[in-house]
Amino acid sequence: MRIHAKTMVPALVAALSFTGAAHAEEASPFSANVSLVSDYAYRGVSQTNESAALQGGFDFKHGSGVYVGVWGSSISWLRDAERGLDVSSRNSVELDLYAGYAKEFGDFGIDVGVLHYGYPGDFDRAWKNATGLENPNTTEGYVAFSWKFVSFKYSRAFTDLFGAPDSKGSDYLDLSASYEVLKNLSLDAHVGKQRITGPGVSYLDWKLGATYNLGGFDLGLHYVDTDIDDADSVDADARIILSVSKSF
Repeated sequence: MRIHAKTMVPALVAALSFTGAAHAEEASPFSANVSLVSDYAYRGVSQTNESAALQGGFDFKHGSGVYVGVWGSSISWLRDAERGLDVSSRNSVELDLYAGYAKEFGDFGIDVGVLHYGYPGDFDRAWKNATGLENPNTTEGYVAFSWKFVSFKYSRAFTDLFGAPDSKGSDYLDLSASYEVLKNLSLDAHVGKQRITGPGVSYLDWKLGATYNLGGFDLGLHYVDTDIDDADSVDADARIILSVSKSF
């Protein structure tokens, strides 16, 4: 996940906008999901150089509200940062692990947890010197509140944020809504604020679109953009993202 910073190789901030955060309400405590997206945009920034990604995950949720899960996606942003350099992390995947507690109280809900973004690869001293990045593996804590179709989530980094130097303590504010206007058709809206400590540059991102359930598949069409200058990061410009997902 790339974090935008003026002093670094254009960086970069890395689910379907709600990375690994879906916990299916089913009779079985186990669930799974798989998705194909035309672009993996995380907090408005492409993790795949605006190319397609394959994603999927598994969840376990206990009746008490405690849950654990794993989610993964193909990515390219680390390889993109290495382009033209004599180093390679050999990374091509993001693998997230998370655990927390989620509970609903009528129309209200709460979700508290920890999420670790993992990037299997070789991030040695030579790689760090060449790219100007630190180890991209990142751990965040989060708390979210929801009311009917509206939710607010606050995330805070306990480590450097996706390799951005001196960015420990960066945080993200996420206000989202999804409202069913017709049977199987929902309108989706999101605005987020990524605040980055250290040399990184904070920015806004937003998303607007719709999701339609057809035969058990969720078809998504969303407009995504940020206020990052296109001259600084072409991976954060305005674009349309198509997605097809299935939960089991």
